[in-house]
This record gives sequence, structure tokens and C-alpha cells, in this order.
Amino acid sequence: MPDEPSPDIPAGDESSGTDQPKGYMVSVAVILIGILVVLVVFMNLSGQGATASTAITQHTWSLQSFSSQDGITTPVLDGTAINATFTLDGKIVGNGGCNWYSGRYMVQETRMVVSRITRTSMACWNNTTMFQEERYYLTLEETDALRVHNGVLTLYDIDGKPMLTFVPARAGN
Repeated sequence: MPDEPSPDIPAGDESSGTDQPKGYMVSVAVILIGILVVLVVFMNLSGQGATASTAITQHTWSLQSFSSQDGITTPVLDGTAINATFTLDGKIVGNGGCNWYSGRYMVQETRMVVSRITRTSMACWNNTTMFQEERYYLTLEETDALRVHNGVLTLYDIDGKPMLTFVPARAGN
């Protein structure tokens, strides 16, 4: 009869005592590996988002160039310095060449939004510098994405075209 134990195996002893712990340990190992994989994946995903948002807070950034809609790159005017400092609490502050400015920013992964910039109302020493400063503020407000690579911060527009290129400012700038 199929329900009766076979004569070779004593009743109540269907497997040896060494097989049960081995099977148990394999199950525990598989569960622990699964937990480890989940932790690595989630830590990596949250780390990528944190990387972009914290990398920009590591320096005061000095603007090197603007890029126009047609892709022409224009360096910052000689004798002027435009800079930006991003704080951990979502503020951006700096100098646009003539005036001090501030605003708010938000980063999620590589997406970035900069709020309406407020600034002081000092006159620039010439119209070219004043035009450059105004262009900087308008372009900054059009930011849609960012990338920090090899010590260069690049801000992009909604079409993925680079708009503003920064490098870490030297001490005293």
C-alpha cells in the first residue's frame, strides 16, 4: 500500500537529521541574498538622485560660458565674474556680474527647476555687462536638467541642449 512506510525506513524517520538543516540553510541563504539585492538596488537608486543634488552644493560655481538656442557658445565677458552657490536647503545665491541674486532650486535625479530669480538693482558699469547679466538670469530660469562631470557643472534646457557651463570658483572669486 502506498500510505504505509517502506520496510527499509523506520516509521517517523523519513529523512536523516542532516538533510533538514541543509535545506533550511539554503532557504535562509536565498532569502538573505534576495534582501541584499533589494537593498543594493534601492540604495543605488536613491544614491543616484542624491549625487546630482549634493554634487552642486560642494562648490561655489563660476560661469564660464553661455550657449544660445542655435548652439553658439559665448564665454563670459573678460573682467566680469558670474557665480552661483547652491545650498543644501534648496537656495541658489550668487553674483550676476553687477548684482547679487537669489532664488530657489529643486533637483530630482538629473532634473532641475530654478525659481524666479530676485536681485539687487545696481547699475552695471556698461550696457554689455548689463545685457550679459540679464541673459544669465533668464537662462538660469529656463534650466530643466543638470550634469556634473569631471568637475564641470552644465545646465540644460528642456530640449537637452547645454545652456550654462560652470567650473568650481577659485578662492576669492
